[in-house]
Amino acid sequence: MSEIPVDQRRDQETLNRLKAIAESIFNRYGVDFTAAKRAGGWSNATWLGGGLALRLSVQQGKQSILREAQLAALLPLEVGYPPILETGVTEGYEWSLSKEVPGRNLGKIWPELDWDQRIIALRQLWKKVEAVHSVDVAAATPLARKGSMFYAANPEDARAGLTRLLRQKAISTHQVEVLEKALDRFWKALAKATLVLNHGDFTTENALWYEGQVVSLLDFEYAVIAPDELDLNELVKSAFAPPEGIDPLPDPGKKGLERMRQLVVELAIPMLSHPGSKDLLLGYAILLETWALEDRLVYPIEDSSVDQEPLYQILGSLADEDCGYLAPILAVVND
Repeated sequence: MSEIPVDQRRDQETLNRLKAIAESIFNRYGVDFTAAKRAGGWSNATWLGGGLALRLSVQQGKQSILREAQLAALLPLEVGYPPILETGVTEGYEWSLSKEVPGRNLGKIWPELDWDQRIIALRQLWKKVEAVHSVDVAAATPLARKGSMFYAANPEDARAGLTRLLRQKAISTHQVEVLEKALDRFWKALAKATLVLNHGDFTTENALWYEGQVVSLLDFEYAVIAPDELDLNELVKSAFAPPEGIDPLPDPGKKGLERMRQLVVELAIPMLSHPGSKDLLLGYAILLETWALEDRLVYPIEDSSVDQEPLYQILGSLADEDCGYLAPILAVVND
């Protein structure tokens, strides 16, 4: 059984083929593949070894890895994207080989960080995201995704997602009505919004931490051209949404969490001053949680230590008067 959880969704024949391709690439660089480490990867398979990092598509015919390599050339140095050595296609599987950036996956070590380190990490992460937002849109547009699997592309797709969840009794009729009205405002605001390059999958799992610093923002496969509220929602969610498990870090009086949340408010408020920004933030939250809830219903969390109930309620809470986890941000803006 694979140690990579997402591999449980993949057939063994494909995994064996990917491993053989990875071994051939490492061998060409004189790296002993038996010493290479299989790393995580939701949509791609990743191996690390000999100072190299290989990302290999798990589907034949996809055109995301090579496109990302071209996009990486546009990213400012402060993003910390790994220097790419070579790209290619083997047996229909795209791949890119880069230098390995020293560091540990920020998402995996997050429970080990104290509150000061977490605050530093979020501030530095957002600084890197802002650098991404500064990329020339005209140059990035041909290389970014035309749409994202995480966000419905139009009102019809968004409505269909909510209808499917209603049929599964995951949300109520009233909640659907409220969410659809919020999305109506979102689509109107989107038509007038300023667009930038967004990371598109901005989470701690897509960053590296080394010697007390965030050194790299990775995995731009889902980068899209959109208002910056798309990435901002992920920042807000990281601090205000229910966690997917018990946090081992002591926090008497929840003072540490409050400090981290104050930082996120500080970072978010300047971005929410233009017309329509609140509607955009709420809309992206609804679209992302619609996708997440559907995915969770298909692939439930098997870890019994995770309290799943709050996670299933996030989308419905966005239909509440205070807009769920966005409430602290929107309340400050409203004032």
